Amino acid sequence: MGTRAQNSSPAEPPAPFRQTSAQVVELRQGGGWLAIVVAGVAIALGIAGILHIAVEPAGQGIPPGLFGISVALLAFGVVMAFGRRWLTIDLSRGCVFRSYGLLGRVHTRERLLSEFNAVVIVHEAGDADSGECYPVRLRSIAEKDFAVTNPIEFGQSRSQAEYLSVFLQLPLVDTTTDHDTIVAPERAGQSLHERLPSGADEAPPMRPAKMRCQVTESLGKTVVVVPGGGSWPVAVLSVVFPLVMLLVVIPAFLRFFTRGASPLAQFAFMFAMVVIFVVPTLFVSVNLMVGSKRKRATVTASACGLEIAKRSGWRTRTTQIASADLLDLDCSTADAALKSARRSSRNLAPVPTPGAAQLAEYAKRWFPARGIIVKTRHELISFGEGLPAAELQYLSWLLRRTLAGQ
Repeated sequence: MGTRAQNSSPAEPPAPFRQTSAQVVELRQGGGWLAIVVAGVAIALGIAGILHIAVEPAGQGIPPGLFGISVALLAFGVVMAFGRRWLTIDLSRGCVFRSYGLLGRVHTRERLLSEFNAVVIVHEAGDADSGECYPVRLRSIAEKDFAVTNPIEFGQSRSQAEYLSVFLQLPLVDTTTDHDTIVAPERAGQSLHERLPSGADEAPPMRPAKMRCQVTESLGKTVVVVPGGGSWPVAVLSVVFPLVMLLVVIPAFLRFFTRGASPLAQFAFMFAMVVIFVVPTLFVSVNLMVGSKRKRATVTASACGLEIAKRSGWRTRTTQIASADLLDLDCSTADAALKSARRSSRNLAPVPTPGAAQLAEYAKRWFPARGIIVKTRHELISFGEGLPAAELQYLSWLLRRTLAGQ
């Protein structure tokens, strides 16, 4: 493996990697947290009487709780300030090492590079305790995958995975969307435009008889207008909410607060209610109605790249993606999302049930589908959410063909 990687190793590794030799890459993590050490030292000096800290004593002697806090802060601060983690990939020895220690390496775990068959990018949506991230891992053939880095941005994850794919001469597997993308190491850094010509002769899907999108094809250019339209709960809320405020809430407030008041006071209170409640309510209602009707996307594709203009309410956001920065297009449908969810739980043994097929069909109606997902070197952009699966597949093929210059 080391001999193969020598001839195609990238020149400059992305952060946080550091290439110490032609066959060794290193990643260092840890350090900092000196504030905890300072806090622990300050409390310890206060207990010793060197540094005065005003404490109301409960009795004679040093408060045991304060002493325990000082020791805990000192121990935790020293570990966090001087603790280090090293990740070393050595092609000459065919191993990857994970080391831990305080300034120096104390404990080291070693795994053979022959245990892995791919460099994988994973998407973790996150939860209440952790945010969204895109970990880079080495996929193990038989054991647990080896975690390399944990970037919070797709662009960072992609550049790191491309570097490792070339350095290790392992395929790059992108699993961030419903369909896995597998790229050979010699093509890991290529854009979609560079990869498409060799595989753009796929059979075209059937054009749907009734398409919701408007498609315009001209010489070397394709324009797709994805219709807008909000959901029916938003439309109902934009009408019902102001009516309830005007016919129920405001009259009730007027009857309660202006009982027995003078006409001038009633007029002043009514004016205040209009300014505080009526005007903001009408503004929100109009914004919801206009936003639900005007929300749409216009996608213009050519051999030079993509232009995506998303219109929502009163604003239009336009994103220009050059062909060199465009990595892939993926079509996310309900079927693809369910299959991807099954693959993510491949360690669980499938248990067939009589109503599994009916349950899967019912779940498709509620399973979130993200439409067409555009992967760039910086971010993921989606459009066409809620379109039928057949239309999404046809649009994806049409855009890929146009990007290939066909």
